[in-house]
Amino acid sequence: MQKIEVISLIEDSKKVIDFLQRKGVVELSKHEMPEGMYALDTSYSVTQLERFLDTAQKACEALSPYCEKKGSLLDSFKPPRELELSKFLDMADDSDLTMALCYDILEYQRDIAQAKADTVRLETVNSSLSVWEKLDIPMKCRPTKFVKVFVGTFPDMQTQESVKTKLAQLLPEVEAVEAEVVYSSEVRSCAAVMCLRKDSEKVLEALRSFGFSAPAEMPDRPVKEVIEENREKISALGRSIEEYESKISALASKYDEICFLIDYLTLRIDKYEALKTISVTDRIFYLSGFVPEKYSQDIVKHLEDKFSCAVVTNEPEQDEEVPVLLENNSFAAPVEGITEMYSLPGKLDIDPNAIMAFFYYVFFGMMFSDAGYGLLMVIATAFVLFKFKPEGQKRKTVLMYMYCGISTMFWGLMFGSFFGDVINTVRTNYLGLPEMRLYLWLNPQGDDLMITMLWCFLFGIIHLFVGVAIKSYMTWKQGDKLGAVCDAASIYLAVGGIAPVCAGMIIDINPTVTNIGKYCALAGVVLIVLTAGRQSKSIGGKLGSGLYALYNTVSGYLSDILSYSRLLALGLVTGIIGNVVNMMGTLPQNTVIKTILFVIVFVLGHTINFGINIIGAYVHTNRLQYVEFFSRFYEGGGTAFNPLKVNSKSFKLKEEKNNG
Repeated sequence: MQKIEVISLIEDSKKVIDFLQRKGVVELSKHEMPEGMYALDTSYSVTQLERFLDTAQKACEALSPYCEKKGSLLDSFKPPRELELSKFLDMADDSDLTMALCYDILEYQRDIAQAKADTVRLETVNSSLSVWEKLDIPMKCRPTKFVKVFVGTFPDMQTQESVKTKLAQLLPEVEAVEAEVVYSSEVRSCAAVMCLRKDSEKVLEALRSFGFSAPAEMPDRPVKEVIEENREKISALGRSIEEYESKISALASKYDEICFLIDYLTLRIDKYEALKTISVTDRIFYLSGFVPEKYSQDIVKHLEDKFSCAVVTNEPEQDEEVPVLLENNSFAAPVEGITEMYSLPGKLDIDPNAIMAFFYYVFFGMMFSDAGYGLLMVIATAFVLFKFKPEGQKRKTVLMYMYCGISTMFWGLMFGSFFGDVINTVRTNYLGLPEMRLYLWLNPQGDDLMITMLWCFLFGIIHLFVGVAIKSYMTWKQGDKLGAVCDAASIYLAVGGIAPVCAGMIIDINPTVTNIGKYCALAGVVLIVLTAGRQSKSIGGKLGSGLYALYNTVSGYLSDILSYSRLLALGLVTGIIGNVVNMMGTLPQNTVIKTILFVIVFVLGHTINFGINIIGAYVHTNRLQYVEFFSRFYEGGGTAFNPLKVNSKSFKLKEEKNNG
């Protein structure tokens, strides 16, 4: 990574930023303000653009349901369409028109939302009034000179007779009372009570004594008329909604243009954010940043050819924070995302991906370990690669699973699992043949269980030892050659020496090898005790630190090595579940029924087994890298290289030759 500095005329500032954005290989960085210069404040422009972007995104979301489906999940692997610079500039000129369409779409959407809200309101009103539909007078009935009407509800079931009976009991002196119950249920009754105006206060008080209350809202027209009028309004609102939806649907052909607008506004926001990092005067501007060394000369040449500017590239200062750009071959690059999820390499770290990739693919394959599942992974990923030609991180992800699939096929053949034991299931149940040996190396589901576990531990030791070797290499480069040799040698002797001794408890080990291992382990222990505390000044401090380091080494490496038993455990789970699925499909005695059931159970069972265990293999392979491997040497903490570039989801800019 090199540092780049550019000085140019102020009138070319946006053009230079545009050019760097199209190239996408320069990360602009903040710098100490040169004397006599000031920073550009583009906050207002960024705020305005963010408002436009929010509007465009909402319009796109509103328009999406009216568009034809854009394709299947696999289509998401396709690279974005190429767009020539001249076409991009033409479409950019039309961005104001597209923005106007976005406002229209949102206006139609607001009208639809309002119409739906009004519809719900009217339906709610009709629902509440429906119990009064049989009432042929207005609920808000005006009293006459001699008569007054009370309209309201009771909290229980009432009838015309029960209302009149209760009123007669409460008001025996009042005779001129009439009641009509228009609706009645166990929880509510609706009624109209008519009496002489001179008795109205007594009648109302009596009615209230057994729960009578007037509704909050009462129309001054017959309820049936109100309900019918509301129904007509609801129908009109429905027609309005259809009209607005048809207007939005008519704009469905503009979906791609709105997607372009979203990307265009994103580009402009990124550009104006980048302008905040430059320093300017009335005549010139200055910017600095970082550029990968392989792009350095090309960027300098193009800048000097296209603009009146001075460009300088040099090595960053020793204490300067430099962004990290991972660059690996096609075998290691697919696992860069795994490392990035943990942390990017720090200033003193090496890029671990080239070494980690081999172990990652091997361990994933051992955990999944079914040749049939691996074959499916290889076929699926190869199809995506050749059919859709994904780019960038998507291509890396597909390649990672292809390599994992190849490893899964290999270990499936080694351990004898191809869709479980489907080969022997077919031989014994349909062909009448005896079972055959399926594994090429070990049978972890049979007599080789413990041997397989020991091999897993051995692979784990190798994995850990590689991490120790990397740490030793980094320590050597930092100048501590004694520490590099002693720390690595002590662990190799102690752990490597005790390994055959422990293995001898399970399998037969040559006594000579065991004896050599004992002496190596003893030498390693002594070396740890004598050298681990070399930083302490006193003899007691050195000895105490050495003993503490010995304890950490023994306990730490023991638990870490045992962690690699998951290689066996997950591999066994995949194979055993596959075997059980095959067995369940062959339970019936009738051949026809057995075949039908076998096909159904085989497809469903192995699909579930595949889905569950590929997740398990992914998670636990990551864990072995993060916890066991990286803990030996990796510090992390690096900052990702984030160049100013064309962040677009809908197109890929293809710059024409005559545009530089």
